Amino acid sequence: MPVNRPPVIRDQDKIDFRLTEEAEYRIPFTFIEALNEGTLADRPVHAFLDAARERRLFHVLNRTTDNIIGTGVIQMASGSAQEAEVGGLLFHPGARGFGLAALLVKIMMVYAIRESGRDSPDEEYLAHVIDGNGAPLHALLDAGFKPIGPIDVHRGDIDAVIDHMIKDGESTVRMQGFVFDRHAIGKLVLALSKFVNEDQSVITRSGPAGDPFRISVDFSNVIPPVHLSI
Repeated sequence: MPVNRPPVIRDQDKIDFRLTEEAEYRIPFTFIEALNEGTLADRPVHAFLDAARERRLFHVLNRTTDNIIGTGVIQMASGSAQEAEVGGLLFHPGARGFGLAALLVKIMMVYAIRESGRDSPDEEYLAHVIDGNGAPLHALLDAGFKPIGPIDVHRGDIDAVIDHMIKDGESTVRMQGFVFDRHAIGKLVLALSKFVNEDQSVITRSGPAGDPFRISVDFSNVIPPVHLSI
């Protein structure tokens, strides 16, 4: 007998984008551990704790149901103080199709560069996507990342476990690399400002019966609306 599970997002739900507090760092860690579809590196728990302490860990909450539905993290690259890895981008399958991943990456980058106070002009923000995992590509490209070509990642190259992605007889994982174009930051601020001021922070889709399906979004915990100016 099929199990009748409630939908992850329903009409009129309220969605919050939040900076994860240090005391909450295990929430996104557990979410990723439970839902990882084999296309994400397994970051150790201390990476989430460090990111939370540095105010670089994010989660998306359905405030109506109080359930976490998405995550993202900016993790300092191993051995470099001028490189940061943008990853841990994962949404519950039932929360996909609303553009929330692309919105989260835009929020993360505007926060990192304009709000956090930690950014330096020569810092690079990198992202790596395993071959065959097309889900994050649109979100990254839409948020100002540019492809830099394939890269072979070995065990130990990053502070994460990748063994589950290494094929039999091979020793590396082929990933596609992306780097954030810092010149895109103005466009991201403008896009977020338009979403808040013109779209009234509402995402509209067609429901199962073709009727309007509306969810409201709040990311003021990360970026105060008054800061959304060029």
